[in-house]
Amino acid sequence: MKLVKVLGLTVLSVALTGCSLFGSKEASSANNTEAAVAKPVATNTARAVNKTGSGDIEIYVGSITKSAAQKGKKGKTLELDNVVVKSGDQTYYTSGVLLSKTDVKAAFVAKAKDKPALALRLTPAGATKLKSAISDKSNLHKTVLASMDKSVFSTMSASEAELQDGVLLIPMLTLLNARDTADLIRAQK
Repeated sequence: MKLVKVLGLTVLSVALTGCSLFGSKEASSANNTEAAVAKPVATNTARAVNKTGSGDIEIYVGSITKSAAQKGKKGKTLELDNVVVKSGDQTYYTSGVLLSKTDVKAAFVAKAKDKPALALRLTPAGATKLKSAISDKSNLHKTVLASMDKSVFSTMSASEAELQDGVLLIPMLTLLNARDTADLIRAQK
């Protein structure tokens, strides 16, 4: 009796192993095509900033999809500027530079969620511009891009770009890189 149980369990385990190894590949390929079709979600990314740059910081608010044309007050269609900004392999469509060095009061090093960050204290006008650009309903999947010397060094979602006491926290690779970037911005003021 025990021998029959052991043989039965052995046959069952071999059969299940065979099914998992030689099973239908159609189900797994269907899952892969669904993943390939999904649109990329902009996540928090950071790159090193060149220490010898000019310190010209630019903040963009953009999306991976183009904005649709909007109707004006008199019913005329208003064409939007779709300025293309590249960050690695991802292309973002923006309406141009939102904030520049003149909108930054101070730059210093901080930590955001226990990760290194560059903190930019914005002028009241700059803070208002950023808040209105983020809260604009024209595109739901907004990304805030930070650029130095025409090269994007950090991206974050609009929800991560919420101002705290007029300070924008931009994710950075290391605290040293955040310090060097803050020094570049301060040197040009």
